[in-house]
Amino acid sequence: MLVYKVIKQRFTPSQELYSMMETFRQIVNECIRIGLDNNISTLRKFSSNHYHDLKKYDIQSKYKLTAISQACVRLAQMKRSIREGKTPKFPYIQRPYLVSCYGFKINEMLFSIPVGDRRYINIILSHYAQAILLDKSLKVKSFVITPDSISLGIQKEVKEIQCYNAVGIDRNLRNVTVGNHDKITMYDTEDLPKITYRTKKVTASFKRNDYRIRQKIYSKIGNRRARRVRQFLNRVSKDIVQKARESCSMIVLEDIKGIRKMYRKGNGQGNKHRAMMNSWPFYELQRQIQYKSAWEGIPVRFVSPVCTSILCPICGSRTQEDRFQHRQLWCSSCKKLMDRDVIAAMNISYKGLQQFCNPSGLSGEVMKRGLDNAMPTILRVDGSKLGLKV
Repeated sequence: MLVYKVIKQRFTPSQELYSMMETFRQIVNECIRIGLDNNISTLRKFSSNHYHDLKKYDIQSKYKLTAISQACVRLAQMKRSIREGKTPKFPYIQRPYLVSCYGFKINEMLFSIPVGDRRYINIILSHYAQAILLDKSLKVKSFVITPDSISLGIQKEVKEIQCYNAVGIDRNLRNVTVGNHDKITMYDTEDLPKITYRTKKVTASFKRNDYRIRQKIYSKIGNRRARRVRQFLNRVSKDIVQKARESCSMIVLEDIKGIRKMYRKGNGQGNKHRAMMNSWPFYELQRQIQYKSAWEGIPVRFVSPVCTSILCPICGSRTQEDRFQHRQLWCSSCKKLMDRDVIAAMNISYKGLQQFCNPSGLSGEVMKRGLDNAMPTILRVDGSKLGLKV
């Protein structure tokens, strides 16, 4: 299968290149306007009917085609949102940028962009980008230039590894628990809600009446918070994928799409609780795990979250919540007290194994003995095993 990745580095464009970026932005906005007026959102129809409307822009035709593609993507997204019952804003590009997948060249440390009349603008790649591009199996497919960075989209062919084991990932607000019957690792994410809380306290303390200045500062602080969260989750996801590769294990996640609907206004929850839960970056962790796993050839699968935190992973019985320790669950059949996050991670891994490695039934059939008292397919585990907390 083909997998994709992006290499990003800091970059300050020249005046000529900045002028091209501004022209490209204008073309994209012009294409969006034409598409809205004529109800067009496909590249083929737009190119055949309205390509001649862009002749007033002094830029190479390859960039015009890419601008049409960029506009059609935004128009298609707007139509999709309307079909889903949302009320999106009309798309409009404010910042200059340049995108293309045609005509560029890479010669060791130089990245060359065509500007017309057989002329190129040469950009020196960073040492990090040069080290990655030394791999001859990689192909650079496109580039994106903004006023402060350049991104190269790379592609390679990866063969998905055959997995006979699985690790389940239970995502929570204050920790991420990863493991199976063999080993459990708990990553502490207590700092993520603190980062969000401190950012909100700082922005709430601003007293300036100028709306434009206030929004500029809000954007700067918000971007800083997003970078800190991404960097924190980058370390967690990198470690998860590395351990899955070493153990040749499939990664199994809960399909919790739509969980934000549980924390809408009017659901009977307080403002602070809803704000905290809606700032939970569960999808960012999933996104990083997915693209890093794809790059290594590790399969990622999703299972239903139903009953993953309440069934005993040893016998399959329903557990009871401890009266004094609400994160601990008691199994009356096994006589064991276990952390609910550990239980969830183990049950998720069992579900993944049964559905994708041996798709003949559900995890409940694996965890319970049959009538003839035969051993189960997956060996029972000691729920009292200590996990590794990171």
